[in-house]
Amino acid sequence: MELKEEDARSRAKREQVLAGAQRVFLREGFSAVSTDTLAREAGVSKRTLYAYYPSKEELFVDAIRGLTLEQPETRVLAFIRSIRPDTVEELHEALVMLAKRIIAATMNPTYLALMRTIIADSHRFPQLIEVVRSTIPELALKEIGDVIQRAQDRGLTVPGDKEVMTRMYLGPLFSYPLLDGLLRPLSQPQPPEEQKLRQIVDLYIKAIAADESTRKAE
Repeated sequence: MELKEEDARSRAKREQVLAGAQRVFLREGFSAVSTDTLAREAGVSKRTLYAYYPSKEELFVDAIRGLTLEQPETRVLAFIRSIRPDTVEELHEALVMLAKRIIAATMNPTYLALMRTIIADSHRFPQLIEVVRSTIPELALKEIGDVIQRAQDRGLTVPGDKEVMTRMYLGPLFSYPLLDGLLRPLSQPQPPEEQKLRQIVDLYIKAIAADESTRKAE
């Protein structure tokens, strides 16, 4: 019981640090922020801050993960890992649901604002870009690729390079946060209607689904 209470307190403290970090990074960018400011905003000591995050880069990346793959409202990463379709129809519906979650996370105004700070500081902190890339988009590519692999193993899709097939799925989706989010800094992000996401997935499934005779043979 005491261990569970300690774990709960630790999670609450980490969330407190992350919430403070998001506010600071949004307000001041990445390069200008000091650990003193981060600790003060979170209401913790620098010792506590370092206990959870030994570097500012790690804290920044976790702040972004909390707005994308691990956002409580969308739970993108957990949802991806739960996709285990037995039919093409199940794969189709799961990809529609995933598309909605991805759009909700990546068109979040706070996420877009943090991405702009990355772009602004990228020339001075190229290592930050590499860390962000390896822990967020590359992880998403891998996990969705695993979904494609499971679908291939079930005979639901045509054979093919799962990375290419993953990029085919994500490319149209990511055009929305890019064109209607990042590149519209003076206006509210314009997420697509669900019907448009469904059309994207419809076209994608038509491209990758194994034909019915092949599925029956499996």
